Amino acid sequence: MTEYHNLDDGLVLSFGFFYPIPGKLSVQGLFYAKNHLAFEERWDTIKIIIEDVVDLKILWKGNQAHSICTGVHLLKLDNLWCLDVDGVYEDIDDPKSIAEIQSFGDCYATGKQLKIFIIPDCRIDLNNLTPGQEHPYL
Repeated sequence: MTEYHNLDDGLVLSFGFFYPIPGKLSVQGLFYAKNHLAFEERWDTIKIIIEDVVDLKILWKGNQAHSICTGVHLLKLDNLWCLDVDGVYEDIDDPKSIAEIQSFGDCYATGKQLKIFIIPDCRIDLNNLTPGQEHPYL
């Protein structure tokens, strides 16, 4: 996902947890990010799912937009995948351990499986979806 520069200056469309049937706790982040390698201005929708969640922390206020300032980090540490959104760490680079993420992260999930879906140049009007209606790409 290097073409998205850690989704810097992107937008968090949603971040939350769900229980797939059958399955264990999962977390889904839905983001809108600029593709920096595209020849023209292009923003893509990125869906990241962490399955079989071991740890989850969300310290954000709801019902407000959240633009991504320090990036979305996808890391594999101690045989767990970590999805960290906008964490501010001691080092400029990605966090180095699960303990560091737990100490400094405000929005993260760690789990055993990772899935990433990219919908190129997708402009979805999320405000016009009615309850129970889903967009085929999401």
